[in-house]
Amino acid sequence: MSGTSSSGSRTFPRDVLELKSLAEKQPALAPAATLQVDLIDAVRRVQGRLTTPWIETSADTLNAKLLSGQPLLDFPQIAFDWNDVRLLVRQVTDVLRRHEVIDAATAAALHAVGRSPTLPDMMRGWFEQQPVLDIEMLGEVLGWAARPYLQRTAEVLQQRVSLERWTRRVCPVCAAEPEFSVITTSGDRQLVCGRCHVRWGFSAIACPYCGNDDRTRIKSMATPDGIYRVMICSPCGRYIKALDARKANRPLLPYVDLIATLPLDAAVMQTQS
Repeated sequence: MSGTSSSGSRTFPRDVLELKSLAEKQPALAPAATLQVDLIDAVRRVQGRLTTPWIETSADTLNAKLLSGQPLLDFPQIAFDWNDVRLLVRQVTDVLRRHEVIDAATAAALHAVGRSPTLPDMMRGWFEQQPVLDIEMLGEVLGWAARPYLQRTAEVLQQRVSLERWTRRVCPVCAAEPEFSVITTSGDRQLVCGRCHVRWGFSAIACPYCGNDDRTRIKSMATPDGIYRVMICSPCGRYIKALDARKANRPLLPYVDLIATLPLDAAVMQTQS
């Protein structure tokens, strides 16, 4: 779904429209929403140029990987266009600098990463969750630069297999942790990958980070309208937010809901301080 701007001259995707509306309705969230819109714009420009990647692995092999507990995607299968990746590193860095998220020295260091001949090695280290250079926001910049390729590859893989039997704590496609969740209309829970936005089913009561399923050691809070919830795990101290589809009037929009729930993050921080 998309819509036009007030001038009627440009069509915006639904998540961008929702972010712009959020910025108007909740001025305190406007800086974060505007930053998110600029980051989405940079990614979508590259996304629009991507072709559908060819995955040679058979459906039988992919299903066997899932059954054995292995995520589907290996780094060499991601069809990066390294010229565009370098462009995205630079553009994402510039967006962060323009919004004063990073200082000039950090921006210079991130630009240097984008120009470096070792960028593919750094991207592989980031993807495989190995240590990378100690530069502020480097993981976030690499994540945004990789996202168009990860999402497109994930779309292709999901057409070849069913993720119904996957109930692990990490993404069945790229092995990343979830960063959000959805409570479905039937009351089940789906986790949402923080890197490729793939969704998969998971226990409605267990912590997706440490596996704790003792309800007495899990606290929950909700927004007054009940649309958003957060589950806080006492043993590991981590929490995950959720959109409750039984109360919401739209589907999950990961880019939007991360920003719309920033007040929930603040509320959790207060309970933990």
